[in-house]
Amino acid sequence: MDLAGIIDMVTSFGIDRTRPSDLDLDALLAVVEEHEVERAYTCSLRAVYYTGPQGNDETLRACEEHDALRPVAVLDPRRFFDQEDEARRCFDRGCTVFRFFPQLQGWPFEFLPFVKICETLAELGARAIVHASAYGEATRVARAIGHLDLPVLLVGGGYANIGELMAVLAEYPTMHCDAHVQDGPFALEGLMRHGGEDRVIFGSNSPEREFLAPLLMARHAEIADSQRRAYLHDNALAFLGEASA
Repeated sequence: MDLAGIIDMVTSFGIDRTRPSDLDLDALLAVVEEHEVERAYTCSLRAVYYTGPQGNDETLRACEEHDALRPVAVLDPRRFFDQEDEARRCFDRGCTVFRFFPQLQGWPFEFLPFVKICETLAELGARAIVHASAYGEATRVARAIGHLDLPVLLVGGGYANIGELMAVLAEYPTMHCDAHVQDGPFALEGLMRHGGEDRVIFGSNSPEREFLAPLLMARHAEIADSQRRAYLHDNALAFLGEASA
């Protein structure tokens, strides 16, 4: 099957102060070109670690300059006093996807500012990406914001908590997950069977992680070609509220 035309919902670029890695924009663009990625949704790490609005502006500029990139704005609930305005500002500039980094920024999933910001995103008709990797985190996200009319992509979950992800996806229709660190046997098959074949979305976390790992998992998974296409492309369109061709 031709696996070109991939939509990658989870990428980033910039300086990661936690590790001496080469995560600059050129590294991301090289991955996009090499693997013929149709769209890469991305954010500047400056918005995570340093100054949010300036980092989001960096993301918007990069996406204006490179056709394959799409902006993901980062919001920090610790700065609740201006984050709803930041969400509206970025949305008005064409950004419909917003990402949260609770572990890196040190705030809990039940944080009321997080919930209130997500209420604003739901009103705007936006989408959210939330990192939830440890036991119980996906459950806590779902309980905090799963009642909102807000599609949410849970990222970073591994094989250890795959059962929790299956349960969350089955219980909460707005929840989705990626599978870039699902390294166990039949992980993609299990998520699609028990969590919903329309709720598992490709995200590589490039260039921090190797793009080929989740791609090869998709290529060799024991699923139908239509499910493979859904994972790599069509489920992302549905998550974004777009019709597939």
